[in-house]
Amino acid sequence: MRKNRTIAKILKLKDNRKREVELEVKKASDRADEEKSKLQSLEQDYLDTFRYFSEKHDEGALDINNLISCYDYFSRINGKINEQKQVHAQCMSELAHQKDNLVTAHKDKKVFELLNNKAVRKEHKERLDVEQKENDFFALSRRLR
Repeated sequence: MRKNRTIAKILKLKDNRKREVELEVKKASDRADEEKSKLQSLEQDYLDTFRYFSEKHDEGALDINNLISCYDYFSRINGKINEQKQVHAQCMSELAHQKDNLVTAHKDKKVFELLNNKAVRKEHKERLDVEQKENDFFALSRRLR
C-alpha cells in the first residue's frame, strides 16, 4: 500500500513536470512563430524597396545621393535580415530542445504509470489470494466439524 502511494505521488510529480514542459514548448513555439513573422516582414520590406529602387533606377530618376542612400538602406536591411535569421534559427533550436524534453517527460510519466498499474494489480492479486485462503480455511474448518 505504501509503495502505491509513493508511486502515485511520483506519478503526480511527473505529470506536473510534463505539463510544465508542454507550456515551455508552447512558449518556444510562439516565440519561433513571432521571430519568423519578423523575418518575413523584413524580407518583404526589402523586396518592396528593391522593386521601388529598380523602377526608379530604370527610369533614371535617381541622382547620386538617392543611389547612395538606397544602397546604404539595402546594406542595413540585409544585416538586419541576417541577424533575424540567426535569431529565428536559435528559436527553432530551442523549440527542438524543448520538444525533446517533452518526449522525455512523457516517457518518464508513462514509465511510472506502468509501475503504478503493476503495483495496483499486484496488490489486488495479493488481496484476492488472502481472501481465497480465508475462504479455503473456513470451508475446511466446516468440513472437519
